[in-house]
Amino acid sequence: MYSHAYLKRKTPEPGVNRQEFIEHLVEEFYTTTNIEAQEQVSANLANFAYDPINWDYLKSAEALKLFVELLQTSNENLQIFGIAGLCNICLDKESHYFLLQKSHLNSIQTLFAKTGNLEIILNILTLIYQLLTSLDADYDKTVILTIEILKKINKNTTSARYPEVKVIKRFTQNELDQFSQLTGDKNIVHSSSVPIEQRRVHGAFLNAIVAGIIGTQFPGPGTIVLEQRFAFLRPCLIETDTEIYIRLLKARKISLVTYECIQNQQVIFQGEAKLLLTGINK
Repeated sequence: MYSHAYLKRKTPEPGVNRQEFIEHLVEEFYTTTNIEAQEQVSANLANFAYDPINWDYLKSAEALKLFVELLQTSNENLQIFGIAGLCNICLDKESHYFLLQKSHLNSIQTLFAKTGNLEIILNILTLIYQLLTSLDADYDKTVILTIEILKKINKNTTSARYPEVKVIKRFTQNELDQFSQLTGDKNIVHSSSVPIEQRRVHGAFLNAIVAGIIGTQFPGPGTIVLEQRFAFLRPCLIETDTEIYIRLLKARKISLVTYECIQNQQVIFQGEAKLLLTGINK
Protein backbone atom coordinates (compact mmCIF):
# COMPACT_ATOMS: atom_id res chain seq x y z
CA MET A 1 0.00 0.00 0.00
CA TYR A 2 2.87 2.38 0.75
CA SER A 3 5.66 2.75 -1.79
CA HIS A 4 9.29 2.39 -0.81
CA ALA A 5 9.93 5.91 -2.09
CA TYR A 6 7.15 7.34 0.09
CA LEU A 7 8.35 5.60 3.25
CA LYS A 8 11.93 6.63 2.57
CA ARG A 9 10.83 10.23 2.07
CA LYS A 10 8.82 10.13 5.31
CA THR A 11 11.51 8.50 7.46
CA PRO A 12 13.83 10.89 9.31
CA GLU A 13 17.39 10.86 8.09
CA PRO A 14 20.13 10.52 10.70
CA GLY A 15 20.36 13.78 12.55
CA VAL A 16 16.83 14.94 11.69
CA ASN A 17 14.92 16.15 14.77
CA ARG A 18 12.44 13.37 15.54
CA GLN A 19 10.04 15.65 17.40
CA GLU A 20 9.87 18.09 14.50
CA PHE A 21 9.30 15.22 12.08
CA ILE A 22 6.34 13.88 14.09
CA GLU A 23 4.90 17.39 14.37
CA HIS A 24 5.25 17.68 10.60
CA LEU A 25 3.31 14.44 10.08
CA VAL A 26 0.42 15.61 12.28
CA GLU A 27 0.35 18.96 10.50
CA GLU A 28 0.40 17.23 7.12
CA PHE A 29 -2.64 15.13 8.04
CA TYR A 30 -4.71 18.23 8.77
CA THR A 31 -3.52 20.23 5.77
CA THR A 32 -3.88 17.61 3.04
CA THR A 33 -7.22 16.70 1.49
CA ASN A 34 -5.85 13.57 -0.18
CA ILE A 35 -7.27 10.48 1.53
CA GLU A 36 -4.36 8.22 0.55
CA ALA A 37 -1.90 10.73 1.96
CA GLN A 38 -3.89 10.87 5.22
CA GLU A 39 -3.84 7.07 5.41
CA GLN A 40 -0.07 6.99 4.84
CA VAL A 41 0.58 9.69 7.46
CA SER A 42 -1.70 7.94 9.97
CA ALA A 43 0.04 4.61 9.42
CA ASN A 44 3.42 6.25 9.99
CA LEU A 45 2.25 7.90 13.22
CA ALA A 46 0.80 4.61 14.48
CA ASN A 47 4.15 2.95 13.82
CA PHE A 48 5.97 5.70 15.73
CA ALA A 49 3.68 5.01 18.72
CA TYR A 50 5.14 1.51 18.91
CA ASP A 51 8.45 2.87 20.25
CA PRO A 52 8.32 4.42 23.76
CA ILE A 53 11.09 6.82 22.76
CA ASN A 54 8.52 8.63 20.61
CA TRP A 55 5.71 8.86 23.17
CA ASP A 56 6.57 12.32 24.48
CA TYR A 57 6.92 13.62 20.93
CA LEU A 58 3.54 12.18 19.94
CA LYS A 59 1.84 13.69 23.00
CA SER A 60 3.45 17.04 22.38
CA ALA A 61 2.25 17.01 18.76
CA GLU A 62 -1.29 16.04 19.91
CA ALA A 63 -1.14 12.81 17.92
CA LEU A 64 -3.35 11.12 20.54
CA LYS A 65 -6.12 13.58 19.75
CA LEU A 66 -5.65 12.73 16.08
CA PHE A 67 -5.82 8.98 16.79
CA VAL A 68 -9.17 9.45 18.56
CA GLU A 69 -10.49 11.58 15.68
CA LEU A 70 -9.59 8.79 13.26
CA LEU A 71 -11.98 6.47 15.12
CA GLN A 72 -14.83 8.85 14.30
CA THR A 73 -14.27 8.77 10.53
CA SER A 74 -16.06 6.43 8.13
CA ASN A 75 -12.76 5.25 6.59
CA GLU A 76 -11.82 1.78 7.91
CA ASN A 77 -8.12 2.24 7.16
CA LEU A 78 -8.03 5.43 9.22
CA GLN A 79 -9.96 3.68 11.99
CA ILE A 80 -7.42 0.84 12.00
CA PHE A 81 -4.44 3.22 12.20
CA GLY A 82 -6.16 5.25 14.92
CA ILE A 83 -6.91 2.30 17.19
CA ALA A 84 -3.48 0.76 16.48
CA GLY A 85 -1.79 3.99 17.52
CA LEU A 86 -3.80 4.10 20.75
CA CYS A 87 -2.98 0.45 21.47
CA ASN A 88 0.72 1.16 21.00
CA ILE A 89 0.83 4.18 23.31
CA CYS A 90 -1.76 3.30 25.97
CA LEU A 91 0.82 1.88 28.38
CA ASP A 92 2.21 5.39 28.80
CA LYS A 93 0.68 6.66 32.05
CA GLU A 94 -0.32 10.09 30.72
CA SER A 95 -1.83 8.52 27.61
CA HIS A 96 -3.65 6.01 29.80
CA TYR A 97 -5.46 8.81 31.65
CA PHE A 98 -6.11 10.61 28.37
CA LEU A 99 -7.98 7.55 27.09
CA LEU A 100 -10.03 7.27 30.28
CA GLN A 101 -11.67 10.61 29.56
CA LYS A 102 -15.36 10.03 28.91
CA SER A 103 -15.43 11.45 25.38
CA HIS A 104 -12.43 9.37 24.32
CA LEU A 105 -13.86 6.17 25.81
CA ASN A 106 -17.14 6.89 24.03
CA SER A 107 -15.34 7.11 20.69
CA ILE A 108 -13.71 3.72 21.29
CA GLN A 109 -16.91 2.08 22.51
CA THR A 110 -19.01 3.54 19.67
CA LEU A 111 -16.60 2.21 17.05
CA PHE A 112 -16.62 -1.22 18.71
CA ALA A 113 -20.42 -1.29 18.66
CA LYS A 114 -20.77 -0.49 14.96
CA THR A 115 -17.74 -2.12 13.30
CA GLY A 116 -17.62 -5.56 11.77
CA ASN A 117 -13.93 -5.31 10.90
CA LEU A 118 -12.08 -8.08 12.75
CA GLU A 119 -8.79 -6.17 12.91
CA ILE A 120 -10.51 -3.19 14.54
CA ILE A 121 -12.39 -5.44 16.97
CA LEU A 122 -9.20 -7.24 18.06
CA ASN A 123 -7.30 -3.96 18.49
CA ILE A 124 -10.09 -2.48 20.62
CA LEU A 125 -10.26 -5.60 22.79
CA THR A 126 -6.49 -5.41 23.24
CA LEU A 127 -6.77 -1.74 24.20
CA ILE A 128 -9.58 -2.46 26.67
CA TYR A 129 -7.53 -5.25 28.26
CA GLN A 130 -4.50 -3.00 28.67
CA LEU A 131 -6.60 -0.20 30.14
CA LEU A 132 -8.27 -2.58 32.61
CA THR A 133 -5.01 -4.10 33.81
CA SER A 134 -3.52 -0.66 34.49
CA LEU A 135 -6.43 0.81 36.45
CA ASP A 136 -6.36 2.11 39.99
CA ALA A 137 -8.00 -0.32 42.41
CA ASP A 138 -11.01 1.92 43.08
CA TYR A 139 -11.81 2.66 39.40
CA ASP A 140 -15.17 1.37 38.16
CA LYS A 141 -14.22 -1.11 35.43
CA THR A 142 -17.73 -1.14 33.99
CA VAL A 143 -17.07 2.35 32.66
CA ILE A 144 -14.63 0.72 30.22
CA LEU A 145 -16.05 -2.78 29.85
CA THR A 146 -19.70 -1.89 29.35
CA ILE A 147 -22.65 -4.28 29.10
CA GLU A 148 -22.94 -3.48 25.40
CA ILE A 149 -19.33 -4.54 24.80
CA LEU A 150 -19.83 -7.75 26.78
CA LYS A 151 -22.95 -8.55 24.74
CA LYS A 152 -21.08 -8.13 21.47
CA ILE A 153 -18.18 -10.26 22.71
CA ASN A 154 -20.63 -12.97 23.74
CA LYS A 155 -22.49 -12.75 20.42
CA ASN A 156 -19.26 -12.99 18.40
CA THR A 157 -18.10 -15.94 20.51
CA THR A 158 -21.42 -17.73 20.00
CA SER A 159 -21.37 -17.05 16.26
CA ALA A 160 -17.82 -18.37 16.01
CA ARG A 161 -18.73 -21.58 17.84
CA TYR A 162 -22.03 -22.36 16.16
CA PRO A 163 -23.26 -21.99 12.58
CA GLU A 164 -25.92 -19.30 12.40
CA VAL A 165 -28.37 -17.78 9.96
CA LYS A 166 -29.97 -14.35 10.24
CA VAL A 167 -33.15 -13.24 8.47
CA ILE A 168 -34.87 -9.86 8.72
CA LYS A 169 -38.65 -9.97 8.40
CA ARG A 170 -41.19 -7.11 8.45
CA PHE A 171 -44.78 -8.24 9.05
CA THR A 172 -47.55 -6.41 7.17
CA GLN A 173 -51.26 -6.06 7.87
CA ASN A 174 -52.04 -7.90 4.65
CA GLU A 175 -50.07 -10.93 5.90
CA LEU A 176 -51.91 -10.84 9.23
CA ASP A 177 -55.26 -10.70 7.45
CA GLN A 178 -54.33 -13.69 5.29
CA PHE A 179 -53.17 -15.69 8.32
CA SER A 180 -56.38 -14.80 10.21
CA GLN A 181 -58.44 -15.96 7.24
CA LEU A 182 -56.52 -19.22 6.97
CA THR A 183 -56.63 -20.10 10.68
CA GLY A 184 -59.93 -18.51 11.69
CA ASP A 185 -58.13 -16.49 14.36
CA LYS A 186 -60.10 -13.22 14.15
CA ASN A 187 -58.79 -11.75 17.40
CA ILE A 188 -59.17 -7.98 17.14
CA VAL A 189 -55.56 -7.37 18.25
CA HIS A 190 -54.44 -8.67 14.85
CA SER A 191 -56.77 -6.43 12.85
CA SER A 192 -56.73 -2.88 11.54
CA SER A 193 -59.56 -2.09 13.95
CA VAL A 194 -56.97 -1.13 16.58
CA PRO A 195 -54.18 1.47 16.27
CA ILE A 196 -51.06 0.15 14.59
CA GLU A 197 -48.95 0.53 17.74
CA GLN A 198 -51.37 -1.83 19.55
CA ARG A 199 -51.60 -4.41 16.77
CA ARG A 200 -49.91 -7.76 17.36
CA VAL A 201 -48.58 -10.48 15.08
CA HIS A 202 -50.08 -13.91 15.79
CA GLY A 203 -47.71 -15.98 17.92
CA ALA A 204 -48.41 -18.99 15.72
CA PHE A 205 -47.56 -16.91 12.63
CA LEU A 206 -44.22 -15.85 14.13
CA ASN A 207 -43.41 -19.45 15.01
CA ALA A 208 -44.40 -20.54 11.50
CA ILE A 209 -41.94 -18.06 9.98
CA VAL A 210 -39.17 -19.53 12.16
CA ALA A 211 -40.18 -23.04 11.11
CA GLY A 212 -40.14 -21.97 7.47
CA ILE A 213 -36.56 -20.71 7.78
CA ILE A 214 -35.51 -23.95 9.46
CA GLY A 215 -37.16 -26.03 6.73
CA THR A 216 -36.01 -24.06 3.70
CA GLN A 217 -32.75 -22.31 4.63
CA PHE A 218 -31.08 -23.67 7.75
CA PRO A 219 -30.56 -26.59 8.18
CA GLY A 220 -32.76 -26.71 5.08
CA PRO A 221 -34.94 -29.09 3.01
CA GLY A 222 -35.61 -32.48 4.57
CA THR A 223 -35.63 -31.13 8.14
CA ILE A 224 -38.40 -32.54 10.34
CA VAL A 225 -39.24 -30.84 13.65
CA LEU A 226 -39.54 -33.44 16.42
CA GLU A 227 -39.93 -31.22 19.47
CA GLN A 228 -40.13 -27.51 20.33
CA ARG A 229 -39.89 -25.39 23.45
CA PHE A 230 -40.44 -21.65 23.17
CA ALA A 231 -41.59 -18.52 24.96
CA PHE A 232 -43.19 -15.26 23.81
CA LEU A 233 -41.40 -12.61 25.85
CA ARG A 234 -42.88 -9.48 24.27
CA PRO A 235 -45.53 -8.65 21.67
CA CYS A 236 -44.43 -8.82 18.04
CA LEU A 237 -45.27 -5.55 16.28
CA ILE A 238 -46.18 -5.09 12.63
CA GLU A 239 -44.26 -2.85 10.23
CA THR A 240 -41.16 -3.25 12.41
CA ASP A 241 -37.92 -4.97 11.44
CA THR A 242 -37.78 -8.38 13.10
CA GLU A 243 -34.32 -9.97 13.29
CA ILE A 244 -34.55 -13.76 13.36
CA TYR A 245 -31.46 -15.74 14.43
CA ILE A 246 -31.21 -19.53 14.20
CA ARG A 247 -28.14 -21.36 15.55
CA LEU A 248 -27.25 -25.01 15.07
CA LEU A 249 -25.89 -26.29 18.38
CA LYS A 250 -25.67 -30.00 17.55
CA ALA A 251 -25.21 -31.22 13.98
CA ARG A 252 -26.28 -34.87 14.15
CA LYS A 253 -29.12 -36.93 12.75
CA ILE A 254 -31.11 -35.67 15.74
CA SER A 255 -29.96 -32.05 15.83
CA LEU A 256 -30.64 -29.11 18.13
CA VAL A 257 -31.20 -25.50 17.10
CA THR A 258 -31.94 -22.42 19.14
CA TYR A 259 -33.67 -19.35 17.80
CA GLU A 260 -34.60 -15.85 18.85
CA CYS A 261 -36.53 -12.98 17.32
CA ILE A 262 -35.55 -9.41 18.12
CA GLN A 263 -37.38 -6.12 17.60
CA ASN A 264 -35.94 -2.76 18.64
CA GLN A 265 -32.96 -4.55 20.26
CA GLN A 266 -35.24 -6.58 22.55
CA VAL A 267 -35.86 -10.34 22.38
CA ILE A 268 -39.56 -10.94 21.74
CA PHE A 269 -39.55 -14.69 21.02
CA GLN A 270 -37.04 -17.43 21.73
CA GLY A 271 -36.89 -21.18 21.85
CA GLU A 272 -35.20 -24.37 20.80
CA ALA A 273 -36.12 -27.32 18.59
CA LYS A 274 -34.99 -30.90 18.11
CA LEU A 275 -34.76 -31.75 14.43
CA LEU A 276 -34.50 -34.93 12.42
CA LEU A 277 -32.10 -34.42 9.52
CA THR A 278 -33.01 -36.76 6.69
CA GLY A 279 -30.82 -37.72 3.77
CA ILE A 280 -32.20 -34.80 1.79
CA ASN A 281 -30.14 -32.39 3.95
CA LYS A 282 -26.86 -33.92 2.84
